[in-house]
Amino acid sequence: MRKFKTAESVMQGHPDKLSDLIADRILDETLKLDLDAHVACEVMATKGNIIVAGEITAKAMVDISDVVKDTLVRVVFCKVKV
Repeated sequence: MRKFKTAESVMQGHPDKLSDLIADRILDETLKLDLDAHVACEVMATKGNIIVAGEITAKAMVDISDVVKDTLVRVVFCKVKV
C-alpha cells in the first residue's frame, strides 16, 4: 500500500497561521473548563472578517468572540508570533 505524506507550509503572517492560532486557543480554553470536551473548530480569515465554524460539546462554553479578540490583540501587539 502506498503512503502519502503531506505538509502545509505558509509564510509568517499568512491568514492560515492566524486561523490555526485562533482555533488552537479555542481548543485550549475549552479544555481548561472541561477536559472531556469535544472540539471540532474551523477558523477562516479574510479581509475584515473572521469566521469560526464547527461544533463544541462541553460542560461549559468559552466566549468565542472574546478568544478571537484576545488572540488578535496578542498578535497585533507582538505577544504571539504567527
